[in-house]
Amino acid sequence: MQNIITNEQVISLAFSDGEYVSPDVVLDSEIDSAAHRYIVPIVGKELYKEMLDGSHQTLVTDFAAPALAMAVRTVIQPALNVRTGQGGLYIPTSARNDSGNRSAINGFLKSLRLRREALLRRLSDYLCDHASEYPSYNAGRDIMQKYSINGGYVQSR
Repeated sequence: MQNIITNEQVISLAFSDGEYVSPDVVLDSEIDSAAHRYIVPIVGKELYKEMLDGSHQTLVTDFAAPALAMAVRTVIQPALNVRTGQGGLYIPTSARNDSGNRSAINGFLKSLRLRREALLRRLSDYLCDHASEYPSYNAGRDIMQKYSINGGYVQSR
């Protein structure tokens, strides 16, 4: 399966230095599904195909790759927070497992989603500002140029 980034790039772009995660936990199918869910609605199918074929390296490296890496992280992070095995689901606990832990986890996941949305907005705004450099980009079909979510409300532009 061909993707615009590798699982190693997901780790290096979406995880900080102190967070060790093996690239093996990032599947090619997760990168592909995140790209189709988050990147293609912005760039369009034609421009995405060009990116897959190796064109537009600045666009990929500086804008699409960071956004896609964070999208992949938001997809896989909940699974990283728990473990599964033959005995089923295992949720790490501590002697003080209380609502404070749940609140911290929810805040962390919200932070990741906000970072993802900021990177997607950055990609969309860059494409809109440089549309003449990308003839296959159509700002009229860019979902981020049509809608935004602010304060939990979907707003059309």
